[in-house]
Amino acid sequence: MARLLVTLLFTMATAHLVGSEKGTTPNLEAVFKGRCYDYSEVVYKAILPMVSTSCDDLWTKFFQAFSFRAPCDVRADLYTPFLQAGKQSLPSDKVLFWSGVYALSHRFAENGIRYVTLEDTLIGYLANSLSWCGQEIAPGMNYSRCPSWEDCPSEASESFWAGASRTFGSEARGNVTVMVDGSNPNKPAYRRTSFFAKYELPGLNKTLVKAVNVIVAHDLSKPKLEVCGAGSLIYLQQDVEAAGFTFTCVDDPDSVIHLLCADDPTSRECQLVLSHINGQLTDMQESSGFNNLPDIFQ
Repeated sequence: MARLLVTLLFTMATAHLVGSEKGTTPNLEAVFKGRCYDYSEVVYKAILPMVSTSCDDLWTKFFQAFSFRAPCDVRADLYTPFLQAGKQSLPSDKVLFWSGVYALSHRFAENGIRYVTLEDTLIGYLANSLSWCGQEIAPGMNYSRCPSWEDCPSEASESFWAGASRTFGSEARGNVTVMVDGSNPNKPAYRRTSFFAKYELPGLNKTLVKAVNVIVAHDLSKPKLEVCGAGSLIYLQQDVEAAGFTFTCVDDPDSVIHLLCADDPTSRECQLVLSHINGQLTDMQESSGFNNLPDIFQ
């Protein structure tokens, strides 16, 4: 009865809040199980090891964590049975954490081929972009309104991602990579309230992880507000080294610039790179006879 009252009070109190109108994703069970079968049979079958737990059992463990509960009464530890059942071992040197660069980091990771993000693992893949929360009455899920992460500290999806992030960090091996945004005027590149700072970095196993390599990416159309060795990146280095890991940092490596230029080839930075490359090719052609192949190749 007390939890039902909490649910009703929450509904009344958040009726006016922007960002609290979105309820549980329609057909959540079907979407969840469909993703599970897709993951194990098609998408990541040759990239990451599969788990032995069935899709039905994974759904049951996931559903039991938050269903028939007040939407602000879901602790992270309630997801432990699901997280343990869905946990996978991760390849060495390929784990990629991200903060503020969701789209770029996942393009960079290339669906687990180049790097593995949390969303490339089974746990992250099943829940990515979905919305869910519980209620005390049937059907156990609230389809009309779920709280936002700012509304309460034990919100169903935030608690899930907290546990998932810590689990992901605990499976990392070798050198890990972190990509952050150095061009956001509203948020520093590194925040001690971020999921990486709160869950993933503390979750790293000191006997398995050697170094934390940071990539600071900058939007081609925006100024570079933060770079390695300055601003909040100083705090990131301090926290990484205090945790016992080697720290390295690089701004805009070529591999990231190439991705950005693929989307915005007309930007000034990309034009400069293209001009530089074209100039090098012209010099090579003129000085070494690039197109004048020896007879053996004719």
